[in-house]
Parts: sequence; C-alpha cells; structure tokens
Amino acid sequence: MITPVRRNWSPKELFNALTPAMFTAEPSAIRARWDKLWPDLYTEYDARYLKQELADRNLIATDEAAAFLDAWAIDEERHTDGFIRIIELVAHGSERDLRERLDARPHDFGPITEHLTDEFSLMVMIAFDEMCTCRAYAAEKPFYDGLGNTKFHHWLREVIADEAVHSMNAVNVIRARYRDRIGQVGPILDSLIRASANLRYSGTFVLDYFGTVYSKELIANSRLATMRNIAKSLAV
Repeated sequence: MITPVRRNWSPKELFNALTPAMFTAEPSAIRARWDKLWPDLYTEYDARYLKQELADRNLIATDEAAAFLDAWAIDEERHTDGFIRIIELVAHGSERDLRERLDARPHDFGPITEHLTDEFSLMVMIAFDEMCTCRAYAAEKPFYDGLGNTKFHHWLREVIADEAVHSMNAVNVIRARYRDRIGQVGPILDSLIRASANLRYSGTFVLDYFGTVYSKELIANSRLATMRNIAKSLAV
C-alpha cells in the first residue's frame, strides 16, 4: 500500500515570538485584514465537515484513500490553527470568538451531491481542489508580505507546500487504485469547473472558488497541472 507524503511543521512554533502589539493599524486596515483572512480560515476549517460527510456516505473504499484523508485532515487542522493565530495577531480576533463563529456556520452538501459519487471521483476532485488552493495562496504573497514580518511569508510557503502535497497524494491514490479510469479524469474536471461557476459555497471545503484570485486562468492552469500530474508515473 502506498502511504501519503507528510510534512512536519508547526504554526504555533512559527508565530511564537509574535504579539498583536507588533501589528497595530488603522481600523480600515484591520477590517481589510479580517475580510481577507476569515474566508481562508473557514474554508480550511470546513475540511472536518467534508471528512464526516464522506464517512456518512460510506464513500471511502480503499486503505490508500483512508490513509490520505486521515493525513489530510490533520494538515487542515494545522492550517485552521495557523489562520486563527494570524487573525489574533493582525485583525483583533480571539480564538474563542473565532471558534464559536466557525461552529455556528451551516453546512450543506446537497449542492455538490452529484460530485460525491465514489472514491475515484472524490480523489479527482480533491486533487484538483488542492491544486487550485495551492495556486490561489501563491497569488496572495503580496498580502502576507504587507503584514510586515517575514514569519507570515514563511507561513504561506508552508501552507502552499502542504496543498501541493495534498494534491499529489490524491493523485497517487488515483494512480495506485484507478489506472483503468484515468481516461475519465478530464470529463470529471470539466464537470467540476462548470459547476463551480454557478455554485454558492455552502461549507463543503471543496469548490470554494470565490474571490478575484480564482480567475478563469487559475482554474484552467490548475486543471492542466492536475491532468499532467495524473499522467506521470506513480510517485512513491
């Protein structure tokens, strides 16, 4: 059985020496930081709901996919913890308030039911979704650089690397278990892209392509990269 690639780093250790007093700003700047960071936080947090939904639907059929999802969920919790700390540092947030807000949000998987048909389709969706997120975070470097401390740039590099690993880990499940279905990947991706253009995000983790950073070019390039990675030899 292939095992997922794992990365070992800690947002707590990364931000340990920083305090909110280092990042004071005018109220308008604080609000802009909040408006930018809050969606990034809740979409990462929503990974737990997707994982539970997959269990409820009994979609996970192989040991490889189960191992991938366990590792992926741990990383998404790490990202959640990191975003909470960043909002505490730069946007006047508090962990207690943020977690209460997160827990109060609704989650509706109904709009994406047609894309949750089996493990193979799920792995294709996650491989693509994580590639999109990887590229979207990369496009946000100016925001993090503007916060005024290199620790934030370091954070962003770590998160981008995690998302790239997640995409490749999902690709490896596809390569290991579903070689006979690789010809279906393109149509599945096209269906996802069409759906994402009309979906309103409802707390599902996947297909969260809102905001100007998710341009048609980014989506198209993410599709191409996902297809290219699946066509490569199995990474072990």
